Amino acid sequence: MNILISAIPFDNGKSGISVYIREVVRALESAGHKLTLVVEDDGAKEFERFDLIRIKKRNALFSMLYSLFILPFRINWKSYDFCIMLAANRRVFCRYPIFTIAVVHDLSQYHVPVKYDKFRMFYIKKVLPHYVRKAQSVVAISRSTRDDLVKYWHIPEEKITVVYNGFTPPEKVDAEKKKQILYISRIEHPGKNHLNLLKAFELLPENLRNEYTLVMPGAPWNGAETVFEYAKNSPCADRFDFAGFVDFEKLPELYAQSTMYIFPSHFEGFGLSLLEAMHVGIPCACSNNSSLGELGEGAAELFDPASVQEISDAMKKILTDRTCQQMLSEKGKTKAAAFSWRNTANGLLELYRNRSASLFGVPFFSGTMEEALQKIDLLVKSKTPHHVAFINAHCLNIACNDRAYKEVLRECSAVFADGIGARIGAAMLGFKVEENVNGTDMFPLLARRPHRIYLFGGSPEVAKTALAKSRAIGGKAEFVGCADGFFKEKSEAELFAELDELKPDIVLVAMGVPKQEMWISQNLSRLPGCVAIGVGGLLDFVSERIPRAPLWMRKLNIEWCFRLYCEPVRLFKRYIIGNPLFIARVCQSKLWRKK
Repeated sequence: MNILISAIPFDNGKSGISVYIREVVRALESAGHKLTLVVEDDGAKEFERFDLIRIKKRNALFSMLYSLFILPFRINWKSYDFCIMLAANRRVFCRYPIFTIAVVHDLSQYHVPVKYDKFRMFYIKKVLPHYVRKAQSVVAISRSTRDDLVKYWHIPEEKITVVYNGFTPPEKVDAEKKKQILYISRIEHPGKNHLNLLKAFELLPENLRNEYTLVMPGAPWNGAETVFEYAKNSPCADRFDFAGFVDFEKLPELYAQSTMYIFPSHFEGFGLSLLEAMHVGIPCACSNNSSLGELGEGAAELFDPASVQEISDAMKKILTDRTCQQMLSEKGKTKAAAFSWRNTANGLLELYRNRSASLFGVPFFSGTMEEALQKIDLLVKSKTPHHVAFINAHCLNIACNDRAYKEVLRECSAVFADGIGARIGAAMLGFKVEENVNGTDMFPLLARRPHRIYLFGGSPEVAKTALAKSRAIGGKAEFVGCADGFFKEKSEAELFAELDELKPDIVLVAMGVPKQEMWISQNLSRLPGCVAIGVGGLLDFVSERIPRAPLWMRKLNIEWCFRLYCEPVRLFKRYIIGNPLFIARVCQSKLWRKK
């Protein structure tokens, strides 16, 4: 795939976000994808092997405004399949003409109010939320960040996917053990909580204070002078070692030398160094909040980062209890084994492959017709029963009042948007549905694929005529049989017996909504490894009992007008009453989300 990646800001390669950008890019590159990166000057050399869209690095205000309002109009969006913004909590675009994944690392500003000046806080709290909500998909790198996105930025939970960071396992090296406690982080006050860590060290028993050194590598950041000043005047000043920024290549030796690792940050979107320490078997202690609580649960000694005493007690326990050290070492290794950058990259790719929108709590695929067909191909290859459904405005109106039908739709292996109503509703709520994936247009395309297809539904005459017409299409599909949906010529038992004998890949069920979905849901386990697709009135069109709208009406997405013209009595309620009701419900949903 051809992927556009926003790799700004890169922070000169010296922050957690820069590590994330570098490693995700490497993972996508190793998977064979073609990448084009948007970079500032500080990232150009790092990524010079790729096609680049370069921005001159100036001050933060210029970078924010240029990325937001100018850059989106410089990009030839048609050249790319989709876009990933790897640091959407720092830089965003004002428009997303193609499917865009916005990755948000953390909303620490809400937890550490003095983190930035008033201008940046305005940008973070008022500007970023508006434009992140416009992205087709939002990724949080932890459950903690997901919860914050819902709470503070009011992003619908169904639009957010948690894709955890990976980490690059440090090499295990042989190094002489030293009596040292390690904390790797930029020196930032108060966010990284160095001050409480220093005070906690001072509370350790005298023998431990004299025996151990607190090693804190990291580049100076906002508020670093406060930390340095306190350390300089501390009675334990000679036990504090600020080693400055350390390259990744030197980390294995640091880990190997250390007795324990501690991560006391007030708030973290993700704690890469915690996983690195766990991987090499160092017993760890960390804050019990934000993502650190998630990563450390069951594998690290947890403490309240606001409590100097709790931090000190956690250090004392690990330094003096050999059983605790061994237990945390083993559990940490197990925990870290579940995380990798390959998994992170695959998680982002799957969001594009399975991209979905959601209306009234019903998620549905928002990609192209060809991609929908590919999804069906994969379901067929699985040789296990799957339920596939189509939804339109009428279906969603029914789902609002029929909880059982709604739950069936939510459990489907795939749901496709059929008609202009779902596309309009999705757009009103910030989702982009790329193509009208309706069953009538899909049918002749499905007939070109080498599947065994069984037709079930309609009257006996309609089912038989549809089978004959389908066989006359001349595609690669084999239409193996049919049965009417009223069980006039075959009983339900005879239908299942025939399906067991014929073993079709796909069963097209045309019984109308919601009857067909409920029937499939109740009988899916009895189908012999089939993909059962609810297709509504498809067989009426295939048999030509009901004519389709002219091509020009279909292209203008007004086929429903033609259907209303052909069957005004039956479809009056569905379209004349149902369509305005659907739009009203979408507006109500939008208002509810804002509140």
